[in-house]
Amino acid sequence: MQHIEIACDESGFSGGNLVGAGHSPIFAHASVRIELEAAGELIQHLRREIGARGEGEYKSPEILRPRRRPIVLWLLGPSSSIHGNAHVHLTDTRFFVLARLLDVLLGREPVRGVVCPGRNPQTRPMALALYRSGEPSYGTARWQEFLILSANLFRTNNRWLPKTPVPMFYAAVEAMAQTSAAADVQHVMSMLRSTRPIAEAMRASHLQNPKMTPLMEPSLPALNRTVRYWGSYTRTLSVLHDEQSALTPERIVEIATAFAASDYPGHQLTEVRFVDSRREPRVQLADFVAGIARRVAAEELKGRPDHEIITLLGPLIDHESVWAEPSSLVPGKASR
Repeated sequence: MQHIEIACDESGFSGGNLVGAGHSPIFAHASVRIELEAAGELIQHLRREIGARGEGEYKSPEILRPRRRPIVLWLLGPSSSIHGNAHVHLTDTRFFVLARLLDVLLGREPVRGVVCPGRNPQTRPMALALYRSGEPSYGTARWQEFLILSANLFRTNNRWLPKTPVPMFYAAVEAMAQTSAAADVQHVMSMLRSTRPIAEAMRASHLQNPKMTPLMEPSLPALNRTVRYWGSYTRTLSVLHDEQSALTPERIVEIATAFAASDYPGHQLTEVRFVDSRREPRVQLADFVAGIARRVAAEELKGRPDHEIITLLGPLIDHESVWAEPSSLVPGKASR
C-alpha cells in the first residue's frame, strides 16, 4: 500500500501531573483508518442509535451508557466498517511515571520523550516491583505522594509546580529507603538514593532548552507507536489529529525522524494535521474507540474485566502499550 491516512483522538488526557488527585489512571490513544464518506455515514448511524438530537458533537461517554452496550458491541464487531481498521495504545499512568523515572535514573541509556517507558529489560522489573508492592509497603497516602513527587521531578512547564522538586523527591526517597518495605521495593529505593546528580542534570537540560521533548507526556509515545504501527503497512503515512498542545512542530519532527530511522526504511510520516473534531467524523470515531478502550481498561485494573468487550477490543490494542502485568486486555500481558 502506497499511502494511508489515519485519524486520531485520545481519552483520559488531564494535563499536568499524571497521577494527581482526580486524574484518570488510564490514557488511551486511538486511531482509525476509514474514508471520510464512510466515517460520516457511520457517525450518523451511531447518532440515530444513540437518539442524538441537534447537530452537536457526541463524545464517547454518550456511547458508554449501560443501555447502549449493544451499540458498543456492534461498533467493535465484524459488521462495523472500523473492524480491522482501528488501533489503540493504552497507558497506565502510574506505571508510566514509575517506568520513566527508573529508565532515566537507573537505565544507563539515553531516554527520549517520544519512546515508551518500561521497555528497558534492566529497569522494567524494578518498575513492576514498585507498581505492585509500593502502595502495600508504604500505604496509600504516602505512596500517592511519592508518585506525585516522581511525576514532578522532570516536569518544567507548569507554574504550579513546587519550587524544589529535586530535594523534595530525594527527601522522600531517603525516608522510604529507611522504612520497612517489601525487599524488592526497598532495594529500588536504596538504588535511587545515589541518583540525584542524574536527576539534576536531566532537569537542568530541560530548563535550559524548553523545546526538549518532555519526559512525562504520554501522548508523545502513544503517537510515536501509532505512527510505527500504521507506517509498517504503507510507504507514506499522514495523520489527522484532534487539537493537542503537546504535539508541537518540533515534537512531530522528532517522531517523523524516529520513524524514518526505524525498521521500515523508505517509509515516511508525511504530515500531521490538526482538525476540529466537531467537523471531522473520522476523529469522532477515534474518540469513541479511545473512550471505550479507556473505560474497559480502567475496569480491568479494578478487577472487573468485561470479557465480552475485551474479546472484541483486544485485537486493537498495541502490544507495546505502557502496561504492567497481569492483563487480559493487552497482548503479551496475559493474566497469571
